[in-house]
Amino acid sequence: MLKFISFFIFCIFFVFSSHSSANEIIKEIDVEGLQRISYETVLSYAEVETNIPYSNKISNEIIKKLYDTQLFSDVSVTYLNQIITIKLKENPTINLVLFEGNKSKKDEDLIGEIKLTERSIFSRSKVKEDVKRLLELYQRSGRLSARVDPSVELLDNNRVNIIYSINESDILRVSKVTIIGNSAFTDKEIKKIMTTKTPSLLRFWSSGGTYDPDRIEYDKELIKEFYNENGYVNFTFTSSIAQLVNTSNKFEIIFTVSEGDQFNFGDIKVNTKLQKLNSEILENNLAPNKGNIFNSKIVKDSVEFIKNSASAYGFTFIEIDPNITIDNINKVVNVEFNINEGPKVYVNRININGNDRTLDKVIRREFSFSEGDAYNKFSINYSKDKIRSLNFFESVEINEERVSEADKLNLNVLVKEKNTGSATIGAGYGDQNGTTLTAGISEGNFLGKGQKVKFSTSFSSTQNLYDISITEPYFFNKDLSVRGDLYSRFSDPDSVNYETETIGVAASLAFPLSNQNRITIKYSLLTSDTTADSNATNYEKLLAGTNTLSIAGYVLSLDKRNSPYKPSKGSIFTIEQNLAGLGGTSNYLENKITYKKYLKLNNNFIAAIKTQFGSINGYSGKYAPVDQMFNIGGKNLRGFKYGKIGPIFSGSFTGGNYYYVIATETNFDLPIDEYDISSSLFVDLGSVWGLDDRYGSIDDEHKLRASVGINVRWDSAIGPINFILAEPFMSEPTDITDKFSFDIGYNF
Repeated sequence: MLKFISFFIFCIFFVFSSHSSANEIIKEIDVEGLQRISYETVLSYAEVETNIPYSNKISNEIIKKLYDTQLFSDVSVTYLNQIITIKLKENPTINLVLFEGNKSKKDEDLIGEIKLTERSIFSRSKVKEDVKRLLELYQRSGRLSARVDPSVELLDNNRVNIIYSINESDILRVSKVTIIGNSAFTDKEIKKIMTTKTPSLLRFWSSGGTYDPDRIEYDKELIKEFYNENGYVNFTFTSSIAQLVNTSNKFEIIFTVSEGDQFNFGDIKVNTKLQKLNSEILENNLAPNKGNIFNSKIVKDSVEFIKNSASAYGFTFIEIDPNITIDNINKVVNVEFNINEGPKVYVNRININGNDRTLDKVIRREFSFSEGDAYNKFSINYSKDKIRSLNFFESVEINEERVSEADKLNLNVLVKEKNTGSATIGAGYGDQNGTTLTAGISEGNFLGKGQKVKFSTSFSSTQNLYDISITEPYFFNKDLSVRGDLYSRFSDPDSVNYETETIGVAASLAFPLSNQNRITIKYSLLTSDTTADSNATNYEKLLAGTNTLSIAGYVLSLDKRNSPYKPSKGSIFTIEQNLAGLGGTSNYLENKITYKKYLKLNNNFIAAIKTQFGSINGYSGKYAPVDQMFNIGGKNLRGFKYGKIGPIFSGSFTGGNYYYVIATETNFDLPIDEYDISSSLFVDLGSVWGLDDRYGSIDDEHKLRASVGINVRWDSAIGPINFILAEPFMSEPTDITDKFSFDIGYNF
């Protein structure tokens, strides 16, 4: 009887359950509590549809998915009569983000660190994340005890203000760095490579003196790398202590080290499974290191050398495994490079970030490859240098990001834009030109399209000047540069006995002949009218008359540098020829040749040899115009005033038919890491000479000029500043020297 009753109850339950399941179909979805967010948006986040069976699992998933959006502070789901009802309470909108107590950091600096800003959706978890970011910002500047307390002010219409109350605390500084156990290198040598610095009068602007645990760990890596590069392969830190000095906010850092013995290079072998890559040739190039002091950097450089050698044979995807074996008995390190063909990897996407003003296409067109092409490290580095050479950005970084497909990766390009325009406006008074008003504007990245636009003008009682130029570097979205110029000038200086009015137009077209070679074809039409006064000198009378120049020419560039941006090796050769005489009143041929060679002397020094040669001569019984003679000085012969050396006729410098300048220089580093400053030591040699018989018997012989000095270039906040300190050591009595000069541009 009991079994029968149990079976009967089971059957009733089964029939009831079946009937219920048949009716638990979602026929309608209702959403309550919406203010800003649309009904369709909620359904897309919830991922729920009608005409499907209902279960408690569906409700739980809806709640989870909607909470994950961080758009809602409360979510509940009910099901009744085939209707799902989703009740929501939206997170408020942020009205203002306010900071209190911040003295060392500006509000805009703090805003740049956080994710929750005005008009975004409030979320408690995001507030916690922002607090963490703010604390990290203060900790990086040495304020390790800083506190950030967030609070929320409720407003009407479901809005809130977020208020961050900040206690910045004092900066913790490093007062002393002590190194124990070192004998191979002095404390001074070790401290020199550290980024953590102790107080110094010369370092008052540096952040290196603040205490930062992450910086300390980085310094330990630098010290270990320094020892490994000098043969101490068993170097270790036995301890590292950062202790707070009593009654102060200063830390003392104590490193205890075990240097170990110094090792030399042992056997160096290369094993390759690539048939075209000859292991003996590679070994012969690496073999000279055998017996020398071991240097871990040489191992890294050898890997790059092998990669470049493999690329020359068409092997883009290779794996190089340097197997290092330490022989503690013989005090040598044996290195075996194992080379195998690696898996092919392709570029999935190129993502560009940080370009708020510059269009994506301006950056993308500098890549020598596109999405879907094979990954090539050399091409990536070269493209990075091309982007940097645009001079639109303070910094350019390209990072690789693996994606779900094993044979693909994304390239994330992060740029930081800088000012690319300059504006000048001013007024002045001088004995030569009287009162002068000047104005000018130039933009190297017009409207973010990479176009170059320049306009300058100057007005005075003795001179009026207009100069306009426009350059489109990618005409019709092709590697085709088009430039147009319009020029007008009227000059009547009090110091001379003539006046000149000039107007000209010019156009040019540049395009590549190959990856490294480029040609520019150009044409200009220039009309100049010079009127000499009755008391003009013989030289000034030569200038007089109306002269029309119709000039066609070209510039051919052969670029073999390893980088267009701060090259370290290679060369660039340029030849320019201009022919006047296709119409106009003057016939002449102008030739210019420049050659620049870059040599990497070591890891720190790069030498450059820069040469320029030029000649200009008339033909068909005509002379080259007097005002077209070559002049040197200023930036291309440092230490001398531009146009104030060479032959003199009737008290005026004439320039010459021939010139050359040879500059040799090498970079050197100033002990200032916080600013973008480059500097070089130079020796300049040059001369300008040679005149036709119009000038009579004057001294126009070749005479060498030379100078030595320092050139400092600073990309400052107000524009690029160029300082030249030069000492001429070969000159003529008539030369006008310029031992110190500088120029500056104003950015906007």
